[in-house]
Amino acid sequence: MLSLEEANELIREKFKDYPVKTEEVDVWEGINRILAEDIVASVDVPGFSRSMCDGYAVLASDTQTASEETPVLLEYRGEILPGENAGVEAKEGQCIYVSTGSMMPSGADAVIMVEQTRLQDQESVLIYKPVFNGERIIKRGDDIKNGQVLIKQGERINPKHVGALVAAGVHRVKVFARPRFAIISTGDELVDIGENPAEGQIRDTNSYALQAFIRKFGGEVVHRVLVRDNRELYQRELENAVKCADMVLVSGGCSVGIRDYTAEAINALPGEGVFIQGVSIRPGRPLIVGECMGRPVFGLPGHPIAPVILFKIVVEKLWNHIVGCIDQADVVKAVVDFDMRPAVFTHLLVQLERGEGLVRVKAAGPGNPAQTSAVSRADGYIWIKNPETGLCRGDISEVYIF
Repeated sequence: MLSLEEANELIREKFKDYPVKTEEVDVWEGINRILAEDIVASVDVPGFSRSMCDGYAVLASDTQTASEETPVLLEYRGEILPGENAGVEAKEGQCIYVSTGSMMPSGADAVIMVEQTRLQDQESVLIYKPVFNGERIIKRGDDIKNGQVLIKQGERINPKHVGALVAAGVHRVKVFARPRFAIISTGDELVDIGENPAEGQIRDTNSYALQAFIRKFGGEVVHRVLVRDNRELYQRELENAVKCADMVLVSGGCSVGIRDYTAEAINALPGEGVFIQGVSIRPGRPLIVGECMGRPVFGLPGHPIAPVILFKIVVEKLWNHIVGCIDQADVVKAVVDFDMRPAVFTHLLVQLERGEGLVRVKAAGPGNPAQTSAVSRADGYIWIKNPETGLCRGDISEVYIF
């Protein structure tokens, strides 16, 4: 049976040439989208040198002897308001009043705060402190330089990028198209969200949980269907899903029971069919991966925790590889606050607790993979690479945040 690393490597190899479309969108519509090309600044920001405070634009050399006891007297040459072109020059022995954001006059190389001066009359200003060259000035291009790469191809745009993009005049960005998912939930025991389950039935939680994780990931669900345990229905719905989506997720039906038709349905459609059937992880061991009509199809176990874990550690990783996403996983190091030797699972849902300068981690549930509530309590998961050794209280472990 393949390890998780071997399975992911094989999946990446199978779909390394998967075609992905790109599109241009407005900056504010690009949040959580992956860039399809570098964004390069075409202007300097700021486009002119400007003051960082209210005060007087001066030549620093004029102020070097200034003190509270012996202030320097400079000629007052007027004011430059924010948004105005400076249009004047500060010469030796002169100063010009500027506000925060005002354009610096030519000749001036520093700004002294207004609190460190006194306007003696409308013709002169007393300077009580020396300033150095460049003090309280943002020079042209200090923030962003023309030709500077603002965001690299493969980065995911997030709110922190927007200000710099707009400042540089970037209002359209080229991004990879959102991955389109189809979700098939299988089982005679399932009813949809708006139905009341009869005795022996349960609500279809997996497809909605997957849909939520897909949305956070930046994808969209274009097809979702609930299928009874019927061979012909399986195959028909799988074919419909493959035709409309980039990736297909089948929840349930991937074990070896007499009503588990996922592998059979995948193999019945054009394409390579199933090339992975089982991976040495828990929960999620019965994972099926196949190729139908050029599309990846994932058969996920029906237990509520397994589909979520497999989406994070297999499905997301494949799409990120296809588009060259360079985002790093959100990982926190925490102190383990429980004992689990040997570990029942390789991937364990956990909760984080912060306090006393430490981040502690505890199991999100008693460890039953059939507990839906464990997912809602979890902040992320721990990958226990050696289940035989397991975890001991006091160990430091990496927590992969949802």
